Amino acid sequence: MAEETVEAELVDIASKEAPRSLAIRIASFYPLGKSPDQDPSKMIRAVWLSTIVFTIPFLAALPLLNPEPEQEVENWYADWVTQSWSQEVGQTISSGSRVEAMVTVDQGGLIGANYTVEMQGGSTIGLDCDPQWLVEMRAPDPVNYSDGTNNTAWSAENWEGSDSVSIDTPVPEIEASTSDELQETIFNLRSDTQVWMYGKGEWLLSVTNQGSEGTFGNCGGQQVTFFINLTVTNWREPRFADGDFNFTTSTVGGGTPVGTFVALGGSVPLLLIAAAVTIGLRKSDTVSPKERADGDENVVED
Repeated sequence: MAEETVEAELVDIASKEAPRSLAIRIASFYPLGKSPDQDPSKMIRAVWLSTIVFTIPFLAALPLLNPEPEQEVENWYADWVTQSWSQEVGQTISSGSRVEAMVTVDQGGLIGANYTVEMQGGSTIGLDCDPQWLVEMRAPDPVNYSDGTNNTAWSAENWEGSDSVSIDTPVPEIEASTSDELQETIFNLRSDTQVWMYGKGEWLLSVTNQGSEGTFGNCGGQQVTFFINLTVTNWREPRFADGDFNFTTSTVGGGTPVGTFVALGGSVPLLLIAAAVTIGLRKSDTVSPKERADGDENVVED
């Protein structure tokens, strides 16, 4: 009978010591706040201090890896259309006189200019009078003319026909989230003198009658009729009040919450392990001195 009693006591002691021993062994792996002795309360503190530090990288993944919240945004844009500034003049002038066509552009976004000169004939004072004239074209800034020159002025004698000057200011690519932001961005283009406002100012086309040459008759007194046209084209500045503003809507943000998965997958197991170890250590800390002494006596009897 004595042997059976001793065996029962030994089994009971082993069942109490096993969880305590496992909890202590696991707790000994936690590096922060580690104590040289195996005091359960100090080991619990080390377990949770280490667990908190270990979970910080996983929790940091929440803002780093999670996408922005899904939301609907407005994308505002302007409708750009062209407009033309033109003057057309037909006039009969005598020698030394001049006919002019002037266009003043007070906006930017110039695309180019077209000019036309047509000599429609002179009065029949002489039989073989040949009119002579000078055509001049002036621009606010240097431009490329058809003869390959780049200057603010161009001239040619006895020229007639049509020609053009190309500036080709590009349409601005503007992205805005509100109509006010779009309007302000368009307004600020006026300060871009290098590109947007290039060519702003007075454009002038003129024809000067330099007299007529001939053998018979009074060619010096011959009058000549000219028809000239000057047209300058630019991008018209859009305005909200004119219905030139439009917008589209789009959805931004959203997607797979990778940060949440990483945070939960990394921190939850650490917290569960720390909780289980804590329970084991607390149980070991509640073993009374009498139970320990009884356990020692049973071992001695064996």
